[in-house]
Amino acid sequence: MSRADWIKHALVFVAAVVMVWLSGVMPVVVLKPSPYQDSQPMEIIAAMGAPTFDGLLRGWPIYVALAIAQALTFNYVKKFTTPVFLVGVFILGSLLAWRYWTQVI
Repeated sequence: MSRADWIKHALVFVAAVVMVWLSGVMPVVVLKPSPYQDSQPMEIIAAMGAPTFDGLLRGWPIYVALAIAQALTFNYVKKFTTPVFLVGVFILGSLLAWRYWTQVI
């Protein structure tokens, strides 16, 4: 693999981590649980705060799963690998987040 491929894979991995965060935020923005009932979407995201480095490190199993899924996607999907992978990550993350948020509320 060339240096450009490594850089592309790293950027897609970072984008996947952002997609996981975004898919976890979406149920809160849409369902608006009790502390956020009268807030706008950007106010909710601001009130939730930015992820911390320690918090990001606690999610290491998710990153291992993302790396495996990324390797498999880039190996078996021959065209449009980056959009296919990122859309898949966002959809899966959203489904999991919706499932757990509906149980909490």
